[in-house]
Amino acid sequence: MNIKDMRKANGMTQKQLADQIGVNIRWVQKLEAGEIKLKNVTALKVLNLIWALTPYDDEKQIARDMIMITKRILQENA
Repeated sequence: MNIKDMRKANGMTQKQLADQIGVNIRWVQKLEAGEIKLKNVTALKVLNLIWALTPYDDEKQIARDMIMITKRILQENA
């Protein structure tokens, strides 16, 4: 299942996904069109995508925890 399919399965628009993960809608459009490759996306954005798109509560919690850890590490090393 690709990002677009996951987004649609969650009943989200591109705008809603963009707002939820803190990016511009154009970024989501480029990601879905294959213009942005996930291997080139920062870990924090990937974690936000997982949090926004996974239908599983346990995965959402893990993603939230990893987002907090990643942000803390980035702040401490800024």
